[in-house]
Amino acid sequence: MGGVTQRQRFLGSLLGNGIDRYPFFDLEPDEDTLGRWHNEGLPRQKSFSKHFKLETHHSVGLMLRSYPFYEMAQDLLHDPSSFKRHYNPDQRSRYATGFVKKSRRLHQEGRVLYVDASGGGLLQMLGVGDWESLVSACDALIEEPRKVERLVQRTTEFYCVCLERVLSKVSVDYASFYEPIASNAGPVISPAMFKRFAIPGYRKVINLLEKYRVPLRILCTTGGDLSSILPGLIDAGINGLWISNIHSTSMKYPKLRHRFGSEIALIGGIDSTALARDEAAVRRAVEETVPNLLESGHYLPCLDDRPRSDIPFAHYRLYRQILEEMARKG
Repeated sequence: MGGVTQRQRFLGSLLGNGIDRYPFFDLEPDEDTLGRWHNEGLPRQKSFSKHFKLETHHSVGLMLRSYPFYEMAQDLLHDPSSFKRHYNPDQRSRYATGFVKKSRRLHQEGRVLYVDASGGGLLQMLGVGDWESLVSACDALIEEPRKVERLVQRTTEFYCVCLERVLSKVSVDYASFYEPIASNAGPVISPAMFKRFAIPGYRKVINLLEKYRVPLRILCTTGGDLSSILPGLIDAGINGLWISNIHSTSMKYPKLRHRFGSEIALIGGIDSTALARDEAAVRRAVEETVPNLLESGHYLPCLDDRPRSDIPFAHYRLYRQILEEMARKG
């Protein structure tokens, strides 16, 4: 069993194959958290992931967001000429320097490699970045549906061009999708509207991923009640969920597992806010979530958020110890 690679362990956990144990994984804490933890006992000479022997994930390094990256693109709906400016597949900065060589090396080392398969979701395709642009997008969905369909189709085609350039050269273990379209009360558009405008794009991208044998297509989202649109996404080929900062009861992992069965892989689900309280809360958060999900399979236990600075280092250390004890017991 000592020869099991991180990649084999990750895929074995989420696809339901035999493994020696589940992966030890969490998102990296931010700088404020690390600053606190260094003062509370985390060694400075060793990285967070190495200290806790975590099995990190590595990005291929493909940027699909509109250009300039991480800034609003409010002109997409109103200026047809802006599309080429925001979505140019030949823009060199979209592809990490030396990504082929690096990705192949990581693959040979048995590391977990992923690619971002979307630039943010339906609303981001329409240039949404604030309240005003959200109102504009909602108006367009109702008043100019053909324009919206053409814009989403063009953006999807751009995604596929970029993804094909990457996936034709390197192998990845999962593709991540993002869909920030919901509040705790539900999506800001109806499920029928989401099905009409968004699902065709998902199907096209997922068909490409299946062509290149990407085994996991994981929806990653923060908060919000997506329960009404999840069936359509799963039918389109999403086979994994990674939900952060869960506030809606219908998005809790036990409910998702009961609703969709164990074939849909789950990552996370452990309430990170419990680690900011006391040791008893830490134990409850793990023991009330992890065993049942592990028993049904296709699950990777980790926090439902990156560790924040209100979490004492001693509580995070206890949380990791509990998970390691569970792994040893099988």
